[in-house]
Amino acid sequence: MTTPPLVRPYRGTPAQDRVAQRRSALLDAALTVFETEGLGGLSARRVCEEARLTRRYFYESFEDIDTLTAALLERTTDEIRDAVQRASAAPDLPWPEATRRAISHGLDILLATPAKGRFLAAVHTAGGPVAQRRMKAVGELATLVEQLLASRTPASRHYDTTPLPAGQARAAAVAAVGAVLGLVDSWLSDELEATREELVTWASTIALAIFAGVAAPTDYPGSS
Repeated sequence: MTTPPLVRPYRGTPAQDRVAQRRSALLDAALTVFETEGLGGLSARRVCEEARLTRRYFYESFEDIDTLTAALLERTTDEIRDAVQRASAAPDLPWPEATRRAISHGLDILLATPAKGRFLAAVHTAGGPVAQRRMKAVGELATLVEQLLASRTPASRHYDTTPLPAGQARAAAVAAVGAVLGLVDSWLSDELEATREELVTWASTIALAIFAGVAAPTDYPGSS
């Protein structure tokens, strides 16, 4: 049996913590490079220059610039998901207010550091690891909304006052997340002219309409 080498702390900092610190520094540097030079300016060389780290440390955490870009996307979308979860956590919060707060707090993550919003807009059509990470982030948000829909009653006078069944909750969550993200992407890309408050209102209205539509009885003409 081979005994693993002893990894000693350096100046009191364990090796794994130093790796995590360098990784975080590289992600911070990548966002700075993106902010000044755009997505096309991202490279291992430029990110390392900005972070003041050697290329050896870049490849310690990332295979290439695409995996670093995907990791930056992951960090940003995780922040948004956590903000949405905190904002909608109170079980007695009415659905309209919970929905508006969730969208507003998620948007605040991007507005607090505008480069994050521009970055999300820029990678919207990217492929490879970035596209995979984006799909995963959308799925995670949909799962969060699905759990909330299945555990509380959406506020509307137009349908039964019970939480949505699992299938309906999933359908409503996927549709609402897709619609809201599409609206936000258009706003971040300057394709949609609106104030922050207008965007929050529109996104909330669309999400609530989807929740109500999925939960409402299918008594429209032609339904069986």
